[in-house]
Amino acid sequence: MRTLEWTIPCLSGLLFLSSAALAQNRAAADHPVDQWQAMQDRVRAIRHSLSDATPSLPRLPAEADRTNQLNIEGTNFVNIIPFVTNENGARTNIGINNFSQSSLSQEESPLASVGIGLFGPSGKLDRAGAFSVRSNEMRQLNDIIDALAPVEGGGEATTGWLLIYSDEPVTAWASVILDQSSNDPAMLVSIADQVFKPDAYVESQGTPSNPLLIHSSVKRGFFKSRLAVVNIGSGEGRVRVTLFDEAGAVLETLPPVAIGASGMFVSDDIRMSVPNTFGPITIEVEDTGEDGTPRIVATSLIESTTGPFAGFLPAFALPRKTTSAIAGTWEGSVTGRIMDAEVRLILYQERDMLYGGLEILSGTFPTTDRLFGIKGDVVDGSVLLEIQQVLDCDNTVRGPCTVFAFRLFAESISDNTISGNTVYVDQSGRSDISSFTLARFGDVYRPQ
Repeated sequence: MRTLEWTIPCLSGLLFLSSAALAQNRAAADHPVDQWQAMQDRVRAIRHSLSDATPSLPRLPAEADRTNQLNIEGTNFVNIIPFVTNENGARTNIGINNFSQSSLSQEESPLASVGIGLFGPSGKLDRAGAFSVRSNEMRQLNDIIDALAPVEGGGEATTGWLLIYSDEPVTAWASVILDQSSNDPAMLVSIADQVFKPDAYVESQGTPSNPLLIHSSVKRGFFKSRLAVVNIGSGEGRVRVTLFDEAGAVLETLPPVAIGASGMFVSDDIRMSVPNTFGPITIEVEDTGEDGTPRIVATSLIESTTGPFAGFLPAFALPRKTTSAIAGTWEGSVTGRIMDAEVRLILYQERDMLYGGLEILSGTFPTTDRLFGIKGDVVDGSVLLEIQQVLDCDNTVRGPCTVFAFRLFAESISDNTISGNTVYVDQSGRSDISSFTLARFGDVYRPQ
């Protein structure tokens, strides 16, 4: 308890010290002023290119209230189901799971107020509804298109996508049943809002820096693949689809298709032009104006043309082509005014996200702890890492823990070497700008 009580008042001081240290680092003679700024600008440009809300979205809460006489209190959580249909006798059921156990606005067993909007291919809100889901409940809504009430001027869409928002954290799934006689479902799990996510966590966006991948598609024998692409951005965009064979060779790049804000493109047989093939698909969006950057989500539905079998393959956001693969064990030195240590860095990697551990092997380092969790990013060949924990505690001495921050930055990676600068700062007033050089020592998962 003493650690927590002591830590809270000094956090604001640490933020000030960190800002000062970064300013010092930019001005250091051995570290050009623009390096840190360039890295931060690069991260901001990639991760904070946000879309404004589309014109239909502000209308959705009012329509949900009007059709269901329920009060939607908040829209803190968003889920998207990119494909629902009731065409040709098909139907789509959805389930909403409220996994919230603790809430700021409700004491126990939080009740989620959920609003659902159906958007048609043109991007217009077609139907809406509001529902309550208890904590731990899975609420299933059968024939979701018919379960939602038409909005004014709507009620015509037979295929579309769902925007689901709630005041408590929920997740959702869809069961698309194409064959009424067999009732065999194809299951599709919703994705959360992607616009505000760091790149490493993005499931879909389809921007030029993050194209989408459909892992597999087919046009052979009795199988074919549908493709549904939804533009969740605020401006119109053109979607470019490229078809590959199983070996990775490009078979065809299809003519771009324009998709308006909140609109969608659906192909019932995306590989029709390249029969007797199978392989992955990539999907990219081309920016077409300054009225808003399009953002896309996508999914593919593999179907049997002779039976009820069908299964979804949601799109996966590819890493940028410039993302370096640097997972592994790295060893080397960190040298500065108050540190002169040999260290080992173990890096795990998922797309541009890095995480792992930093161990002080020998020498001097300004903390009593010698093993730290670490997290960071590799962006266009630049590496930024920081210690995850903020407390340095000497368990052999009774006294307060020290709040500190430690970051490593490398402008580039050369062969199997990473070199760059570090910043250390703590609440005791100690700070240091140092350099590091690490060489790849081995793999993370070594043979036993």
